[in-house]
Amino acid sequence: AEEADIIILEEPEHLNWYRAPGENWTTKFKHVVGIIHTNYFVYAQDQPAAFLRAPGMRLLCSWMCRAHCHRVIKLSGTLGKFAPEKELVENVHGVRGTFLDIGEDVRKILVSKEAETHPVFAPDAEPTMYFIGKMLWSKGLGSLMELIKYA
Repeated sequence: AEEADIIILEEPEHLNWYRAPGENWTTKFKHVVGIIHTNYFVYAQDQPAAFLRAPGMRLLCSWMCRAHCHRVIKLSGTLGKFAPEKELVENVHGVRGTFLDIGEDVRKILVSKEAETHPVFAPDAEPTMYFIGKMLWSKGLGSLMELIKYA
């Protein structure tokens, strides 16, 4: 097979739980970077039989990172240890241009006279809510539902 230089794996700690037959990432690529987003150990602590699942999850995630990555980038220092000798904590995600464009469009509306009669931004507009994120209890959905009463 042809050798390639670099691959970036999103969430390598669970991406490799099941590995299709074929070459290992570290064989196929000269340098494998894994980017870790989520603390699955914390999720496992909220599951039935957490006293078994949580340590097992920690071990499995660490094993996957050590076996399949040359470098591990964690988006936060709160994510725990996976392969300390390979780890960095860095914010490597950017913001999509379309997200910034929409923000600029909203800013223009808010500073214009149109804001007074806008169906969403006008002072007498019907209250609405916009949520960006995963709707999971473990990601704070319960807290969000509690806070809605103050909106």
